[in-house]
Amino acid sequence: MKPIALLTCAFFTAAVHAFPFVLDHLPADVQKRDYAQAGCSSSALCNRYIAVSDAQAGIPAADNAATRVSKSRDNCGFLHKAQCTTFDAASQSVSTTGQYAYQSPGPNDIRGPCPGLNAAANHGYLHRSGLSDIANTITGLGNLYGMSVDLAGFLAAYAIAFDGDVITQQWSIGGPLPASLLSGALGRPTGISYSHNNYEGDTSIGRCDAYINAGDAHSLSTTRFATAYASGTGSPTGNPRNMRYTLDTMSRLAAKNTIRSISTNPYYFAPLFSTTLVAPAAYNFVVNFMSNHSSASPAGYLDGAQFKTFFGVSGNYPNFVWNKGQERIPDNWYKRPVAVQYNAVDVFGDLIPEFAAYPATFRFGGNTNGVNTYTGVDVANLTGGAYNAQTLFQGNNFGCFFLQTEQQAIPLQLQGGVNDVATATALVLKYLTPLSAKLGCPALSKYDNSVFQKYTGRSYAPTANPNGYKANC
Repeated sequence: MKPIALLTCAFFTAAVHAFPFVLDHLPADVQKRDYAQAGCSSSALCNRYIAVSDAQAGIPAADNAATRVSKSRDNCGFLHKAQCTTFDAASQSVSTTGQYAYQSPGPNDIRGPCPGLNAAANHGYLHRSGLSDIANTITGLGNLYGMSVDLAGFLAAYAIAFDGDVITQQWSIGGPLPASLLSGALGRPTGISYSHNNYEGDTSIGRCDAYINAGDAHSLSTTRFATAYASGTGSPTGNPRNMRYTLDTMSRLAAKNTIRSISTNPYYFAPLFSTTLVAPAAYNFVVNFMSNHSSASPAGYLDGAQFKTFFGVSGNYPNFVWNKGQERIPDNWYKRPVAVQYNAVDVFGDLIPEFAAYPATFRFGGNTNGVNTYTGVDVANLTGGAYNAQTLFQGNNFGCFFLQTEQQAIPLQLQGGVNDVATATALVLKYLTPLSAKLGCPALSKYDNSVFQKYTGRSYAPTANPNGYKANC
């Protein structure tokens, strides 16, 4: 595999130093009532289409070296460019019959904000209950999507530590874990539907920012999905099978959605894990995990029909209908080659060219005094000078910055949330520490948590609905 260090080029460094924070503004008629949620539907503000031009999102009118690199990525991931060249039907075919046949979730089954996880549960690759453990997560997501052990294990461990039960080591892909299954952990674990700022973050592909939707970041906005659907190449009003989505088209969408969040959500906040890393990575996951790697297109393609199926959406653009909890795997669909699994290092491998080409997608900070007041975190102050804006994207620095700061931050973030901070911390570090060693990361001697005090959204935590996704709101 190519090391991330190969991404270090002069044009990358120049591009990521710019970080243009060009913001559009809310329409004058948006009122506070637009933040309120009506029943189980998305709020008026979330469902209001707000146009963002390429210029407002910092997308250059003409290609440059960085955008050409972004566009060169195929649907197998930047570090696997030109590696998904073979097709083996026996190992890549994903079953949607027998034990893996689609079943709508039952009245007590939990679903949540991630279409890929919902589809996995609806087909039995994850437990159909919506409750999973590390072994089930690793096996299920590996068999279905070709996700590596280190990535699936880390994501499960993180969900358990922050939003699950560290004693039984279960986590929920949606709302709170049922009280009858809890070990006696402090409080009631929220599940990832209500994990705002620790797992779930602002700027989703199809979900609303939690604050502008009364805390609901798991219900899909059809307006937001329509915007995502139209972001691909092809005519959105034409045949869905002629639409195409790539890592580059998703990166451009992420840039525009970031501007939308900053300009509509006064509590917009981008902490390192949930929004700096996971939010943009989720756009890449759609392409890397939902693309069909067929005999005709072994590198993978994602069309509009597949996009809708995975997201549980029916109807035609722009009049889509969200079928709650009905996310599914397309029939006759093939995952990425088994020899080219998508791993934890690949996450950084796809983010770095994205950040370089479209700097608006890199956010580590938040609004400080209402909408359009985004201010970035001073990386040097946070790390005692170990990293700074000039060196953050050189070599393996960004991956190391994430891994090392998370190792410092996790015990602080867990305080008051779980009974056994040491056990929860050790669970996550089991997966983080080997990644640090793999990248050759130096130890971080300082972590100054006070740099986050000025962000109004840092302490916003929506109240978990005890019925979770089962109530569809």
